[in-house]
Amino acid sequence: MREMEERVERNAEAGKGKVKKRGDAVEIESGSQLILGKKVIEPPYFVRKFGVSEEEYEEFTDEDTKAELFDGTLIIHSPASIRHEDIFGFLYFLMRGYAEHKQLGKVLGSRATMHLGPCRLFEPDILFVRSERLSILRERRLEGVADLVVEILSPWTRNYDMQEKRQAYHSAGVEELWFVDDEARNIVVDRRRRDGKYRTSTVRAGKVESEVMQGFFVLAEWLWAEVLPEPFACLRKILRESERG
Repeated sequence: MREMEERVERNAEAGKGKVKKRGDAVEIESGSQLILGKKVIEPPYFVRKFGVSEEEYEEFTDEDTKAELFDGTLIIHSPASIRHEDIFGFLYFLMRGYAEHKQLGKVLGSRATMHLGPCRLFEPDILFVRSERLSILRERRLEGVADLVVEILSPWTRNYDMQEKRQAYHSAGVEELWFVDDEARNIVVDRRRRDGKYRTSTVRAGKVESEVMQGFFVLAEWLWAEVLPEPFACLRKILRESERG
């Protein structure tokens, strides 16, 4: 195998993580520094290492590393922005609180890995698994596909998330996908039809409703606010409206 054959995308595509190198070509250290030779490359970056097995993926990654394996290519993500983390925390709180209150299933965050097939291991920002399918949860990952996946886009990950990763999710049969694009101020929702094809809608304002987590919604305007609204108040609103319906 070629020694750490990484490609750092120069068109500002991104990544995250910490990987111990082999050899002296490229290294990612704790603190998310990318070292190319003797030069430190600051985030954002997008790193691909080709020809990686699932065993090597397990060796390269840990709980502090956001990395994915896509058909033998290890994809390492640079640290998320503060804005990304704010939106993640807000949505995760709403989704987890709603699912637990309604006893619908389990919501997990971005350290949860989905094993979708040979050499396909992905880490969505947020995922949801219905109660009746919780048997797919293992100690370290899901052995199978989540029912709902949420990806929060960054300028440097948009192309990867909306093209390669989206296609992989479709191939695996994820029932519902949300792509939250703070920069474009829209949420793209893919819903799987009975024939296996997907219908897509784009929401810029008003309610974004889930068909998988029945009764759950967010108002798109909540996510675009410079200061995100108080999450407890938003969760109470969601729960009140779900009980009326």
